[in-house]
Amino acid sequence: MCIPVIVGVLLWLAYLALFPNNPRLVVNSVRLAGNSGYWSPADPDERQARMDRILSILRIRPGETPMFSGREEYDLVAMAAKLRAEIPELERADIRRVLPDQLIFELHERIPVANLGTNFYIDDSATVLDRSAYYDVSGSLPLLSCKPSAVRVSQDAEPFKRGEILTDSSIRTVLDFLRLTRLEFTDVHPKLIYISQDFIQCDLLYRNDPGAFTILIPLRVREEQLRDDIFGRLLPKLDSTIRNHEEERSLDLRFKDRIIAKKRG
Repeated sequence: MCIPVIVGVLLWLAYLALFPNNPRLVVNSVRLAGNSGYWSPADPDERQARMDRILSILRIRPGETPMFSGREEYDLVAMAAKLRAEIPELERADIRRVLPDQLIFELHERIPVANLGTNFYIDDSATVLDRSAYYDVSGSLPLLSCKPSAVRVSQDAEPFKRGEILTDSSIRTVLDFLRLTRLEFTDVHPKLIYISQDFIQCDLLYRNDPGAFTILIPLRVREEQLRDDIFGRLLPKLDSTIRNHEEERSLDLRFKDRIIAKKRG
């Protein structure tokens, strides 16, 4: 019985000597993979600033922190989870060891799909993102204005909280609409989207036409029905309006199997 115990103790001591207590296996080099995006910039000074922020969050001190440790916070999976919790703008964080002394961070950012006022973006998963954690892309994104019930109940000055996920079903309809126009109907360019109590109103541009259209969409419509409405009703009407120089600029999709068109305003 003593022999297995002795062997186990020796193996444990050997592990400690070879890994956590090995002075040659200490983090001396950290590197960000990739050369694009806010968290992996090409500029050396910005890159160092992002790396310093990451090291501060994870409490990694080059020259002191072991590559292998029994401490949970130095487990690579735990480190990645902590980064995502501290920086909700990261969709994924991959960390890997390269022996003898290097850690490589590969960070994947969430992609904003709309503006939420002056301080926030929102992505396709309805996660609220801090605009300061991105390069300014606000000019290329539609502005989303929500009714009060579409955001959390709060006494704070800001109606949104960084990292929260908006759960109102009308938000889901808007995000489905944006994804469809971004991926499948690329001639449609939403500019301003407003969620009211009864419907969703979207001001958009179509193809190269200089005038804007106002589109009314029902709340909480399923993505499949929304796709049918866009492809079967909206796009043909937009084409007809432009081709025939029609004056209708307000198109109402709230009524089943028909579209109501009228002059905007």
